[in-house]
Amino acid sequence: MPRARKQDQWNYICGEKGANRVRVFVHPTGKLFAEYRRDGRKIRQSLGHTDRQLAKQEADELAVTLRQPERHEAILLGQLFDNYLREVTPTKARTSQYHDRATIEWFRRVFGAMRRADELTFRDAARYEIERRRAGDLRLRPKPGTNPALATQHPLRSRTIAYDLRLLKSILIWGVGAGLLARNPLTGYKVTDDGTPRRPVFTETQYRALLETAAAFPWQFRCLLVLAHETGHRLGAILSLQWRDVDLSAGRLTWRGEADKIGYEHVTPMTDTARRAIEDARRRAPGIGDAPVMPGSKERAKPVGTDLARDWLQRAQVRAKVPPEPGRGWHAFRRNFASELRHVGLRDLCDLGGWKDPTTVVKCYQRPSEDAMRAALAGRRVLEG
Repeated sequence: MPRARKQDQWNYICGEKGANRVRVFVHPTGKLFAEYRRDGRKIRQSLGHTDRQLAKQEADELAVTLRQPERHEAILLGQLFDNYLREVTPTKARTSQYHDRATIEWFRRVFGAMRRADELTFRDAARYEIERRRAGDLRLRPKPGTNPALATQHPLRSRTIAYDLRLLKSILIWGVGAGLLARNPLTGYKVTDDGTPRRPVFTETQYRALLETAAAFPWQFRCLLVLAHETGHRLGAILSLQWRDVDLSAGRLTWRGEADKIGYEHVTPMTDTARRAIEDARRRAPGIGDAPVMPGSKERAKPVGTDLARDWLQRAQVRAKVPPEPGRGWHAFRRNFASELRHVGLRDLCDLGGWKDPTTVVKCYQRPSEDAMRAALAGRRVLEG
């Protein structure tokens, strides 16, 4: 194969540097090569001939092609939403599917289904905030201990709106990955904060008062109360416990990833109190394998439903004369767990409560404690040297 002479340094450059620059040159093999960049990658390829005039013409044509932006066919929001609901939503949990469908209807109402998806702006997102706050929480909820007929509409807080817009961003990101969009137009948008979020807990006195009312409810309520307090896990994870997850001889509970909100499978030890509650459940509703630890009253093969469990807790608070506080449900026990075990290392606390990210524990679950702060100041050490 002929080799190019060292003094043969012919090359031809066209286009703009950083945009559509193309260079053709003589390769050491004697053939002509073209060099250019596409999508940030440097590409060098043979032209397959040695005709320099033809090489110049091909370089000019390639530079024009590189100058033209890669065009995505415009997709309407309605089309994007339909694709997402058809391909992604069915893979989610039941409650998430309900949220997807209900929230996407709001998106259609505020943005319009015939709007181009790549034309969304921060102003549109801000308008969605205003519309959702104006409408408020569409669920009519009675206050504990009052007549359900007197249910009122509650205002909507920023966390709910942020949850909605997080879905919108997820849809746009999915559209980019699916080749339907060139970019996510809402990258960097943040929902306006409405102050410190409510994160109430149950005091020890209130927890004991709830336990005293448990006899007025089915036995599953007491078991659920104890496990929520002793394990610090989510309501859904506790209700999903099956007898195959319980190892009474070793005193361990397995929290399956399929039943966990974040898919985190882990094993935790049981306290003596939790063990006694589970032993009582075994006496009342013995089972093996995938039989639920706390079966429903009508369908023994299925666990107690989350709605029924929330209703029990709400009525128990009224019966126990626990002052009502917005946002204090089963998740309050999870906040208790994180705050009462603040002295434990974060790694161990995350394993015990089923958190993946220690930042979440500190930011969202642990509450300020004056006693803990005073103890920390009392144990302050003098820095020497």
